Amino acid sequence: MSDLPSDTQPGLTERLLAEDPAFSSWWFLARAYHSFAARTSRFFEEQGITGSQYGVLRCLHEAGEEGLMLSELSKRLMVSCGNTTGVVDRLEQAGYLRRERCMGDRRVVWARLTPEGAQVYLRVMPAYIRLIRELCAGLSRPEQEAITVCCEKLHLALEESKQEEE
Repeated sequence: MSDLPSDTQPGLTERLLAEDPAFSSWWFLARAYHSFAARTSRFFEEQGITGSQYGVLRCLHEAGEEGLMLSELSKRLMVSCGNTTGVVDRLEQAGYLRRERCMGDRRVVWARLTPEGAQVYLRVMPAYIRLIRELCAGLSRPEQEAITVCCEKLHLALEESKQEEE
C-alpha cells in the first residue's frame, strides 16, 4: 500500500491490516506486547514487586558488586532518570538496594544490590523465565527465533533513527 488512506470510513483498520504490512506488524506487535504485559504484571504482583522493580534488580544483578550509576541504569532500562528514581526509591525502602554517592563527584549516584535484593531477584528469575516460556509455547522454536530476529532488527533501526534525530 503506497498511499495513505484518504478516508476514515468504517473498515479502515481491517483494510489496513489486510493491505499494509507495516501497519499490521505494528498492530499485532502492540497486541502481543499488551498481552505479555498483562500476564507479567500479574506475575510480578504475586511476587510482591513490579515489572519495573524486576528490571532494576536484573540490571543490578548483572552489573555485579560494582553496581551501576543511576544514569546508566536508566539507559539500560530505556526510561527517563525520573522514572528510575521512583523505582529505586521504593527498592531502597524495601532494603533491596542501596544508593551511594561517588566521592569524587557528588552528582554521581551508584545503585548496588543488597543481599536481600539479590535473593529476591534469584527467587523470581527462574519463575519469570518459566512464565515467558509458557507464554511463547504457542510458537515453535523457529517462530520464536524469527520473532527475535525481526524485533531486534526493528529495535536497532528505531534506535538508529532516534540517534539521527538528536
